[in-house]
Amino acid sequence: MQNITSLRLRYFPFPGRAGPIRDALNIGKVAFADDYVPPEQFRERRASGEFPFGGLPVLDVETTTGKYCSAQSNAILRFAGRLAGLYPVDDLIQALKVDEALDVGEDINQLFGPSLHENDVQRKMAMRRELAEKTLPEWAAYLERLLIGNGSTGFIVGNALTIADLKLYWILDWLTSGLLDGIPTDLFDACPTITAWRKNVSAVRESRLQ
Repeated sequence: MQNITSLRLRYFPFPGRAGPIRDALNIGKVAFADDYVPPEQFRERRASGEFPFGGLPVLDVETTTGKYCSAQSNAILRFAGRLAGLYPVDDLIQALKVDEALDVGEDINQLFGPSLHENDVQRKMAMRRELAEKTLPEWAAYLERLLIGNGSTGFIVGNALTIADLKLYWILDWLTSGLLDGIPTDLFDACPTITAWRKNVSAVRESRLQ
């Protein structure tokens, strides 16, 4: 078995897709270098071929047998989750449900692609109105059912914090941050199970990060 000698996580100086990865490593007391990439340098560094698939985050892993550079946020998050004990490696069904939730997170992220790249303000706001009034409430209902299906334990999968909770916690935090024009900050206030889950994950996360 390879022994990891160092980890370096490269991402922008804000949570984004690295938020749950940083949390997982910190909760697991896994030492890593948090290498912030200044946004103004990103295009030039991407053009140089520095990042495997042209995007961030990127994780550099040094082991006793070699050095490895990997991208794709969910792959990195699962890796971090295994190191931190936040991924159910010994339970195939729970691992399946964690992976399902990670992909749900990606589906939600991708909903915003068109409006994030839309330069026409009126079209952008029309897209955001559709998201706020129709699309996101539909996804909120899906998440409510997912949480209820798990027994309303306060976690996405099982009875303890996993990387699934961290992934969706940061996505919902972003959605309700006020940074997205046209998306109300009280978007999930009418969803009692989601609200209880967010409060629980926030409290558990803070206690585990201490």
